[in-house]
Amino acid sequence: MALLKFIFESLIVYAHQSSGSFNAAAKNAAVEVLTARGCTVEVSDLYAMSFKATATAEDIKGDLKNADNFCYLDDSKLAWEQGKLSDDITKEQAKLAEADLVIFQFPMYWFSVPGILKGWLDRVLTNGFAFSQEKPYSLETFKVRGQ
Repeated sequence: MALLKFIFESLIVYAHQSSGSFNAAAKNAAVEVLTARGCTVEVSDLYAMSFKATATAEDIKGDLKNADNFCYLDDSKLAWEQGKLSDDITKEQAKLAEADLVIFQFPMYWFSVPGILKGWLDRVLTNGFAFSQEKPYSLETFKVRGQ
């Protein structure tokens, strides 16, 4: 448990509909253990938040770079740089930037994550915030940069 000495801010991204599920019990156990060790724990309960799973032009406040040929990758990066991403995305990015530890708690659906979590990954981990295309094959490209 030496690792827990250095963890202060924790984020649990939780994607399950039922409060009586094994996933809920695992999430609750993580909250209990981390809190008992003095960590601050925030839970993003995606179903309770009705988190929007689809990455669309609605995620960008204001004008698009090219409305006739919308490219989520380019427009979300520009919106992130200009502070024009939708509020639900910026709130999640702020939580992520503050976290020393991130736990994803979810059931496996057809060998993958639930759609709502896939949407969280697509929308929150935007180009510029979570990765860069400057070094596409480098392990250094996937870094959260708190602003």
